[in-house]
Amino acid sequence: MNSLQQTTPACLHHLRIVSAHPDELVKFYERMLDLTAIPCAKSDDVVMTGPSRAIIVSAQRESNAPYYAYSVSDTLALSRLAERLSVHAVAFAPIDDPLFSGGAIVFCDPQGRRFVFGVAARTEEQGAPARLQHTVFQTTELERVTRFFVDKIGFTISDEVIDAEGGVAVVFLRSDDEHHTLAFFRGSRNEWDHHCYETNDWNDIRDWADRFAAAEVPIFFGPGRHGPGNNLFFMVTDPDGNRLEFSAELQRVRADAEPGVWPQCERTLNSWGRAWMRS
Repeated sequence: MNSLQQTTPACLHHLRIVSAHPDELVKFYERMLDLTAIPCAKSDDVVMTGPSRAIIVSAQRESNAPYYAYSVSDTLALSRLAERLSVHAVAFAPIDDPLFSGGAIVFCDPQGRRFVFGVAARTEEQGAPARLQHTVFQTTELERVTRFFVDKIGFTISDEVIDAEGGVAVVFLRSDDEHHTLAFFRGSRNEWDHHCYETNDWNDIRDWADRFAAAEVPIFFGPGRHGPGNNLFFMVTDPDGNRLEFSAELQRVRADAEPGVWPQCERTLNSWGRAWMRS
């Protein structure tokens, strides 16, 4: 069966973030990312939309869980994805998502992370360029998780980072023509690593950095340029400690391209200088 990139291209559309302090998180994303908060009619979630980016903020309680939502072009593409999941015995269920039209589905990866796929229902607004583009995790089971997303869901490996012993330390996965819409770092914890907003060029990176500087939100990694993906970047954190990356010039990759191989070192993560190395 062909890859998502070839048959049903999918892009990261929005996130559901669960927070112990949802009001603070809402205020941050309103102020810093120009998102507009809309109370959800069917729950106490807050839906936040803006220029090519959106999140859902949910209060921390036992019944609430985060998820990572990808959009496909239409209902036919969603049907093809559902068929793929059935063929590979991946259990999925319908989900009522406020940012997708009817028919969205949800499934879990081998470690319980929830992923939603659907057809976008909202229109795009004009504003400062920063398109929600990828999300990244640390995992204790890199090989198992990678094989799930490649063999069963249809993601494609763009690049791998290899450690000194020859083991895979990082995998970058794509679901459309962009270098990665999902990535996993081998680590000692299973946790959300960061999410990324793609801008247009270096001037946009500068403008976003100036915005965070004016609000006294410090950059903790970057500015720099990644090796895999070749993109410019910097990273900040929100009030919950969630990491946000702002990126530009992310590489585009042909469907038939062979995966690249990179050494595990600071220069791979930041060709300009020091890097944040996961453990």
